[in-house]
Amino acid sequence: MMSLAKPGLMASLCWHGWSLLRLRGDWKSMPDSRSFLGIVLILVFLGGMAEQFARGHALLTAVIVTVSWLVILLWSSRQDGKINRRLASALGILSIMIQGGLILSTWMPAAEWPAAIWSGIAVMHLLSQASQDGAGAWR
Repeated sequence: MMSLAKPGLMASLCWHGWSLLRLRGDWKSMPDSRSFLGIVLILVFLGGMAEQFARGHALLTAVIVTVSWLVILLWSSRQDGKINRRLASALGILSIMIQGGLILSTWMPAAEWPAAIWSGIAVMHLLSQASQDGAGAWR
């Protein structure tokens, strides 16, 4: 007899990331939790470092680029001086998916520009959605 187990955290993160990448996700479905945001930000940092190393960048360059992206992510998810944890988590999960796509594009150079353009569209869509929903994104 086959049992249907609930999907784990990684499967859930992948599903949310895929939904956000397809412009179907919702930032409000993210948990409003500091610990969840912390885990997501650690994964974004590790993914950013992996992407930079896959591109052959030096350690210092990798750290500067990755930390800069984290600062932009947190800055763009602030509302009234406070970080909107749900929006920051959604941006982080989307970032992880984008980093994965950009790592894959290092082996498929023809996919780099489409991946980068679509990633930009997905990020702007999420920020636009959050701004319309009153999250204060980029106001």
